[in-house]
Amino acid sequence: MRNEGSNVEELFNKLNPVMLPPAEYPPAIIVRDTPRDEILQRIKNNGEKIAFDLTDDHWDVINFLFDFYTNCCDTKDPGYLNQKTYWKYVDCLYDEGCRNELDGQDEGQCPYGKLSPAESINAYRIYRILLNAYKEKGGSAHLYRLFPAGPLFTIHLLASLPRLQNDVDPHFGTAY
Repeated sequence: MRNEGSNVEELFNKLNPVMLPPAEYPPAIIVRDTPRDEILQRIKNNGEKIAFDLTDDHWDVINFLFDFYTNCCDTKDPGYLNQKTYWKYVDCLYDEGCRNELDGQDEGQCPYGKLSPAESINAYRIYRILLNAYKEKGGSAHLYRLFPAGPLFTIHLLASLPRLQNDVDPHFGTAY
């Protein structure tokens, strides 16, 4: 596997990304509103540019992360699809018995919990979710074997998503 020698500087030099500041606009909104095929194709293309081999294990982590963003991150943005959806949302604000599709998914789809808008842009909080999800496969050892420069940092870089807050701390040598 060619991924083993990758570090943050090498990824920047090879991919030459648009350097975005850490996200204040949650990546969960971008992932939710962009067709999944389009994001996955971008990851594949950027992975080829930097000679980053993507295996089934990589795609498993990537898809888990995007499913988590889509289903388990509150974004403050209800995602109005059309006028009918908007009014159903408004009507449900005043009816306790109303079940609104904009209220999110059942907890069964979010076994690791849901994140608030502030938490959904914090790399450490999302990294802890990944650790719990992949502890059976080795947790951080598994994730860093797949993504040596940090799983969240690398996935966001490959997908051209905004960086998360505190995704890289050069003082401690940490990259999530």
